[in-house]
Amino acid sequence: MVYFDNNSTTRPNIEVTDVVANALRDNWANPSSPHRLGTRVRLLIESAREEIAESLGVLPSHLFFTSGATESNNAVLSWAERNATGHSSSVIISSIEHSSILEPAQHYYPRGLNRIPVNESGRVELSIVEQMIEETKPSLVSLMAAHNETGVLQPWEEVAQICKKRNIWFHCDATQWIGKLDPGQLNQCSSFSFSAHKFGGPKGVGALVSSLPVSMIKGGGQEMEARAGTENFSGIEGMRTAWKLNCSSLSTKDKEVSWKHHFEDTLLNRVPQSKIIGRGIPRLWNTTLVCLPEFDSLSWVSKLDKYGYSVSTGSACSTARSQPSSLSGAIGLSESEGRRLVRISSYLENKEQDWLGLSDAFGRAFDELKTDREAAGILSL
Repeated sequence: MVYFDNNSTTRPNIEVTDVVANALRDNWANPSSPHRLGTRVRLLIESAREEIAESLGVLPSHLFFTSGATESNNAVLSWAERNATGHSSSVIISSIEHSSILEPAQHYYPRGLNRIPVNESGRVELSIVEQMIEETKPSLVSLMAAHNETGVLQPWEEVAQICKKRNIWFHCDATQWIGKLDPGQLNQCSSFSFSAHKFGGPKGVGALVSSLPVSMIKGGGQEMEARAGTENFSGIEGMRTAWKLNCSSLSTKDKEVSWKHHFEDTLLNRVPQSKIIGRGIPRLWNTTLVCLPEFDSLSWVSKLDKYGYSVSTGSACSTARSQPSSLSGAIGLSESEGRRLVRISSYLENKEQDWLGLSDAFGRAFDELKTDREAAGILSL
């Protein structure tokens, strides 16, 4: 199988799986224990914290290990609601945020949730953001760095500066940015979150970077008193290894972009009346979201799977719930169009021939779906 669902999760690097296994075998002691075995694990955790923090341009004391971006995002929304001072009890988020931002925002701000609209390409307009901030004076603004379905890059750096001038907390869900693009300016955010399994690390570990301690879980003194519970050292060590490998391979992706664009051109020719969401504006080098002219998303995914290509209907979280994400309505798609979205997301292991094979598979899938429909029509007579 050729895997094109990397925005959902990436394949763990072989070095990562080895490091995780070794950590479980050799460094299993509780890092909070005062004996030599525990102290050794504690020192390794702090070494990982320092290494990752340095590469992000933040202080080690600002990086908190969590179970991933979903926990981190929930923690920030909860903390902001409890600690709002000098601002109204309201929050501003984009209308296309991941459910790990949207749902806690709805929960903690039931009467103070304001959503930034997006244009038909799925990008927020800075002028609208500024206007909403002036009108509502929120306690927090949250905007993802790159959209998980479209790959469209959001103006998070500019929004971070707007919020900084007004002393408003700005949180950025950087889950799809980190591991694909230079994270150098994320330290301008009040806080940001990410998950290791999006860049070749293990599932169940990630981080929240925050300029102030964000109280997450009570019941112990771990993570600088912010997050109680025995640390997942094997996961942290796996993330550190994946991060190091990723940083060494992170460079301009001009070749990968050209492969993707050639795939999109071929797809639009082979399956006429398809539409690439966000085409023509800055997107992640690895992501294509296509609205196909006929047949539902799952039918396309099934056929492509048959031909040896793993793709997605969009957000994995939404697929698991059998309901659409917030994207399709926000960008003006009809209900029918929303059921015809297919996401393709590559990563470092994908090569040009994979993209070429995928475009051919789409053509064959289209022909077979039409043949199946005609056969079904004949059988029903």
